[in-house]
Amino acid sequence: MTAKIARGSVEPLTGRGSFAGLVGDLLVLAKARVVSLLVFTGAVGAVLAPSFGHHLLGAGAGLLGIALAGGAGGVINQLIEPSLDQHMRRTRRRPLAVGRVSRRHAVAFAGALFMAAVLVLFFATNLWTLAFTLLGTLGYGVVYTVYLKPNTPWNIVWGGIGGALPPIIGWTAAGGAPGALLPWCLVALVSTWTPAHFWPLAICCREDYARACIPMLPVTHGVDRTRREIVRYAVATLVVSLIPVVANQNALYAVGAAGFGLYYVGMTLKLRRMPVDADMDGYARRVFKVSISYLFALFSLLVIGHYLGPSPAVMALGHLLHHVVAGHASNL
Repeated sequence: MTAKIARGSVEPLTGRGSFAGLVGDLLVLAKARVVSLLVFTGAVGAVLAPSFGHHLLGAGAGLLGIALAGGAGGVINQLIEPSLDQHMRRTRRRPLAVGRVSRRHAVAFAGALFMAAVLVLFFATNLWTLAFTLLGTLGYGVVYTVYLKPNTPWNIVWGGIGGALPPIIGWTAAGGAPGALLPWCLVALVSTWTPAHFWPLAICCREDYARACIPMLPVTHGVDRTRREIVRYAVATLVVSLIPVVANQNALYAVGAAGFGLYYVGMTLKLRRMPVDADMDGYARRVFKVSISYLFALFSLLVIGHYLGPSPAVMALGHLLHHVVAGHASNL
């Protein structure tokens, strides 16, 4: 199934008639709630970097760059598909969809955010941080929105990679080496978590997606297949969430990741077993919301456990796993 919807323009700027209303519209355009999660995961990557204390200015600039570039990506996303947003109940009141903000003003806003991000990152961080940020912005704003979302039901699997980069952005902004294991474990964690996080919401909005001709998985493969995939990705997220234990050797995080992960997998299994009705839709929305708290808890535990120090037992397990992996690799 391929979406072929005309991406028409909307009415000129009408405004809400107040400065507060304009600010609110700009925050919606920049997808401030989504960006706040990006900044949070980027902040955790920065705090965990070994040289964080010596690169506070760079870390702060990196987080500002994530916020600005993420906002630009959000505006680009809405610029490309205002007519699609008009078909969705959860997006039809967006400023561009109803015409409170004109396309011309939105383009200017996106350009200003993007240029500000580039300038901040170029002058206050390093080229790795700038490159990763640009990759994430273009990945979401262009590759996901233009090519993946309207053409493949696996759009969120591939498109989620762009939104998973903030931990390595924060890490390199704080002076961390771009090839270090821990930040890439966090990138893999966010990337694996994203489908299980988003597909419950897609189940709730499946009729809207069908009406807008967007080939989300519940539309193209049905609710049952989508629920099976949610369980699979939830289990994969649990497994991937335990990998940082080897890199961070953090007892608090190890226990928390296992506990929260098992609880989340249990929620997805319950969702899988429910009959397809209004109660299931309501529970799917709850799973979506809990998934955000799940990721927040994992990243918070990483920071708390990092400053409490590694546990000797977990250190021993980490060394054992390291030798097992190294021995296996030498036999390949």
